Amino acid sequence: MNVVLNTDDANAVMSLVTGQLIDQAGLTEAGKKAVRDWRRQLAPGAFPLDAFTERLNLAVGNFIDERTRRLIRVRGSLKVQG
Repeated sequence: MNVVLNTDDANAVMSLVTGQLIDQAGLTEAGKKAVRDWRRQLAPGAFPLDAFTERLNLAVGNFIDERTRRLIRVRGSLKVQG
């Protein structure tokens, strides 16, 4: 499986995750401000968002590859290798 997010997708993921973090993680006001400031730096069209998107794609790809490697086809059935 190959998943590649564009900057709009990465921005949407980042907005959803940081929104949940701010609203439900019990952060202090200083912590919430730090998350908001970081999110603001990754505004659409900004160079840091491009770099974030590349890192996110790499992390997602590595996660999928690792999960895929654990599945080995053995005589027509899947065996999970731990």
